[in-house]
Amino acid sequence: MNKYRIYHRHQDIGKQIEQLHRNEQLAIGIIDVGTLEQLENTIKWYISKMNNCLHVVLSEDRGNLLQFQKEYPDVTFIVFPSINSFGECVNAIADECFTNFFMIVRSDVEIIRFEGSYLINCLNKKDAPIAITPAIANSKKEIIPSLRAPKLEDNLIDPESYFPQMSTTQIFNTLYPFKGLGIYERAFFQRQRGFDLEINSNYYQFLDFGLKTYQLGKTIANSSAFIISFPQRLSIIEDRSPTDGLSKVHTRALGVKVFNGKILPNKFKGYFDKKTYNDEVKQRLINIVKKDFDTIISSWQYTIDEIDLKEENK
Repeated sequence: MNKYRIYHRHQDIGKQIEQLHRNEQLAIGIIDVGTLEQLENTIKWYISKMNNCLHVVLSEDRGNLLQFQKEYPDVTFIVFPSINSFGECVNAIADECFTNFFMIVRSDVEIIRFEGSYLINCLNKKDAPIAITPAIANSKKEIIPSLRAPKLEDNLIDPESYFPQMSTTQIFNTLYPFKGLGIYERAFFQRQRGFDLEINSNYYQFLDFGLKTYQLGKTIANSSAFIISFPQRLSIIEDRSPTDGLSKVHTRALGVKVFNGKILPNKFKGYFDKKTYNDEVKQRLINIVKKDFDTIISSWQYTIDEIDLKEENK
């Protein structure tokens, strides 16, 4: 059973039928993380600037939902008694949007650039990434290092950070969606059951999703054709503190190993969870995983130096 309630956008029967027959590719999900003023301004901006079905996730303490519905009749509201994690909100949007792709933003961010047709075309191509993440800017409109590449240090998966490449005609690999922001392919996201809510950390939920994606031979991309800014924040950081679920993430990622071309269970030193190893790795992951963590690292294509070198040699 869902923990949230749905307040659907108001439509008469004719509009409902029209909606069923209209092939909308992209839904937009706004997650309420700021002030009420920021939330209302964000809703108004998307209604006026982007012609996409809009879903807003918020908690019951935001006030009178009937008033929200009256003011924004074309918006679907997803209302939780309380919100435990960003991933919980994203999962709800994926469950309710019914479009090919969905875009996740926050109520405290602004879109600086959005080349929608280009981004959707990239996601529709053969061997496309399953998500495209934005370049991130701070309150001074400075681009921050929001690309991530896999790295293991002292038995801890501790991704390296890089500045995104400011080319609007290319996309580059990144390990996971920074801050959960981006455009996702809904079918893949649903098959992976979204973000794992048993992991008690937004950061590790995102990392776990990215690791699973690359294990399955898929990719996550970053493109500066999509730029999001945090207008109230000069410093935009992740909380990578150890937490419940850390061992689960590592066991999924490091508990499989390529031996003679086959994926086999692998007991490793470090953050190991026996239950995950027995119930998931040995029973399921060895049958679907295509790459182990070492292969992901060794086959990683884009670091900053490699990109710069390729650009210089053109």
